[in-house]
Amino acid sequence: MPAQFAQQTTSPLVGMQIITGTGEVFNHVDNNEPMWSGDGDRGVRIPVAFAAPFQKPPHITIGLSGIDASRAQNLRFNITAEEITREGFILSFVTWDDTKIARASASWSAIGSAVPVSALRRNGGQ
Repeated sequence: MPAQFAQQTTSPLVGMQIITGTGEVFNHVDNNEPMWSGDGDRGVRIPVAFAAPFQKPPHITIGLSGIDASRAQNLRFNITAEEITREGFILSFVTWDDTKIARASASWSAIGSAVPVSALRRNGGQ
């Protein structure tokens, strides 16, 4: 399993919270795994846990920060946030046809309402 976006940063604002993360989504070239060696519809789903919960599911933006792909085929991919909750989301990276992707990295931001400090104290910091 890839690194879990360990570089998360939390930025509290008055009533709002911003959490950002960056990291490798996958590396399939080293062990000849499906995104590099396969054909057709393929995907990687990475669970991302927020460093701190939000009051309700936040808005997520995702950007590709690095990609290593074969130049012999067209580059086809889609990267999305799925199953967004107060505690995290699933980062989904998919490709199709004959595209060969060795490795990919992404950066993301979650922006939403912060859990009030009084609620955190009542719930023991959760």
